[in-house]
Amino acid sequence: MKKLDVPYELPDGWEWAKLGSYMDVRDGTHDTPKYFDSGIPFVTSKNLGDGKIDFKNVNYISDEDSQKFNQRSRVEAGDILMAMIGTIGKPVVAPKVEFEYSIKNVALFKRLTIEQNSKFIRDYLQYSEKRLRKCASGGNQKFLSLKKLKEILIPIPPSSEQKQIVSVLSDYLSLVECIDSDQNALQQLASQLKQKVLDIAMQGKLVPQDPNDEPASVLLEKIRAEKQRLYEEGKIKKKDLVETEIVKDGDNAYYGKLPKTWIKSKLFSVANVIMGQSPKGNNVTSEFSLNAVEFHQGKSDFGEKFLNPSGKYTSQITKEIEIPSIVMSVRAPVGDVNLTRKTIVIGRGLAAIQPYGYSLEYLYHFLLTQKSILEQQATGTTFKAIGGEVLRNLPIALPAEKEQIRIVNLINSVFEVESQLMK
Repeated sequence: MKKLDVPYELPDGWEWAKLGSYMDVRDGTHDTPKYFDSGIPFVTSKNLGDGKIDFKNVNYISDEDSQKFNQRSRVEAGDILMAMIGTIGKPVVAPKVEFEYSIKNVALFKRLTIEQNSKFIRDYLQYSEKRLRKCASGGNQKFLSLKKLKEILIPIPPSSEQKQIVSVLSDYLSLVECIDSDQNALQQLASQLKQKVLDIAMQGKLVPQDPNDEPASVLLEKIRAEKQRLYEEGKIKKKDLVETEIVKDGDNAYYGKLPKTWIKSKLFSVANVIMGQSPKGNNVTSEFSLNAVEFHQGKSDFGEKFLNPSGKYTSQITKEIEIPSIVMSVRAPVGDVNLTRKTIVIGRGLAAIQPYGYSLEYLYHFLLTQKSILEQQATGTTFKAIGGEVLRNLPIALPAEKEQIRIVNLINSVFEVESQLMK
């Protein structure tokens, strides 16, 4: 026997071995037979995952082809299957089933004695997946040859210790799965809590009403003054000075439950809504220049709350959005929002919303509650989108400025607690 060049020393009683000398190493067919609506299941790497074989989403081949393939690669209970072409890894211990099946582009490791512990070998192969991928050959389609499969080095402990390792590892993995499941449940609960807090806030139920707050009429006058200033500066048009007040609860069901002091209006009456316009494609570059502005086409660079840098720039200033602003994705998907930290140019996939003289954060939190409403009004076959009229006519209610501040502070406090819990 040749002395192996081993990666590290093993405990007493363990030995290094090549997989080809410890097990019978084979592979499934690499041919593509004719498929049928029923017949013998034909398992490929796509059917391996999560430690199981997915027999529900397999192709079927004829009994004749299956018998031909199984002459050299018949799978028996306790054998190990592993993807060897394309996706490398995903080892599975073959279960005991009452039917025949064949394999393609899948490695097959068969025990030489019944005492060999298949689960231990599976666990080691799973542990070695990254290293196996580095050993794979090929360009776009990576593969492990039969020769390389046989050359895989594996540490072999005594049989009794293999059983102990598998048992302890199984217990720990079960614990990890429980932790992951609890974490997912906690994330869902946190998401539901955030949405519930936002919904309650926008119905005037999150913070108590303060009779000392200025009446909504004062806020309305401030909005009018801000609109007039922007009009005189040429930043909005005369039509934007039009006011719309909702007087019927039918425009939005929960408006009937809002405090009487709140302003009930349409978005265009209390905010400047700017629909994006894309520059020509040859005018968008990844190189920054002094006369260029950062360009955003859709929500690909949205962060949790603030817009991330896009790395794209344009000198064709179509729709320039100054800070402070809210940007909303208006197509594929609809309704997601972020806050901006710098002046940007927006394309057709985005709209900007700028409040007229009141809390930007309050408007941002209000728009977070409107995604499902906007999605219901989206149209299109290839991808869903909303137009400017839908967004401008979105019903909105505003409390007094001091109440807006109290609402925003409480929402941010709840969100901060949620963020700390999820760390």
